[in-house]
Amino acid sequence: MKFKKMIFCLSVFVFCLVSVQSFASDVISTEKMKITWGYCPYGMLETSVQKVKKFYKKYLPNVEVDWFFGLWSVHLINNWIAGKIEIAYLGNMPAVMLQNRLMNTRWVGVAVYPHGDVGAIFVPKDSPIKDVKELDGATIATGVGSSHHRILEEVARQEGIKFNIVSQNPEVAVGNLEAGKLQAFCYWPPYIELCRYRGIGKCLEPCNTKKYEPYVNAIWPLLVSERFAKKHPDIVRGLVKADNDLHDFMVSHPDEAAAIVYKELEEKIPLESLKASLARYQYSNELTDEHIEVMQRDIDFLYEKGFIKKPFKAADWADNNFYK
Repeated sequence: MKFKKMIFCLSVFVFCLVSVQSFASDVISTEKMKITWGYCPYGMLETSVQKVKKFYKKYLPNVEVDWFFGLWSVHLINNWIAGKIEIAYLGNMPAVMLQNRLMNTRWVGVAVYPHGDVGAIFVPKDSPIKDVKELDGATIATGVGSSHHRILEEVARQEGIKFNIVSQNPEVAVGNLEAGKLQAFCYWPPYIELCRYRGIGKCLEPCNTKKYEPYVNAIWPLLVSERFAKKHPDIVRGLVKADNDLHDFMVSHPDEAAAIVYKELEEKIPLESLKASLARYQYSNELTDEHIEVMQRDIDFLYEKGFIKKPFKAADWADNNFYK
């Protein structure tokens, strides 16, 4: 009996030892630090899940995060310039504008890799228009200077037509579309799914822009300051790994992820809209030459439109060392 008890205790000890060693092998840094991490949950829905699930704790057990809320990426870059944050999830165009202004950020991660499924053109529900070619010369709302501005320009180029593009916040545009004050609009999740859910407008089939790939693709990056990356490379490495864990969770636990986003957005967006929106998202657990090529299109577009004064090379900005 004593022998069996000894064997049982030894087995438990070995199991605990292996578990501790396994957890310890995931730890990248034990440095104690409080960081401020910018996120914009209405523009990048999955960032709320990182806030709640704290995937970074697996790699950085002694790091505490103060989450800096930004309704849109522009709020984050304004506070970055003001010196309040130096780590953030950002939309592609705001990230380019920030780097162009400061030239001291590093693009270290691919937070979301939107393809043609995150853009759709909507018309009023009683509109007779059924094909994008019928919108030649039409007034279409989007965020001027956004990724969807570039999407619309690319759609027009490939279709051989022209749009009269006007800039409106999505909340304003939704109301204007419903009131019949717009001929069409093109925005990002969750607004396109919100319109579909509430019957505010109808999307032109096939309700995406996949036929225009790869020229409508975009990268929503994870950015850190050069200063932080040089001083705390292991912390950055842990954040990148945590972001990859977030991607895996979003794919493998879609219902739980949507429920988290729903609660974090104070239940302002219908749950079914959020589920449909998140199903459109695509991710990448690496930063490749393909991503650099995609980001270069954004840089060139913003330069051509006069949003940035000087073009720069995406390859010089990207740093995939933190994936290693």
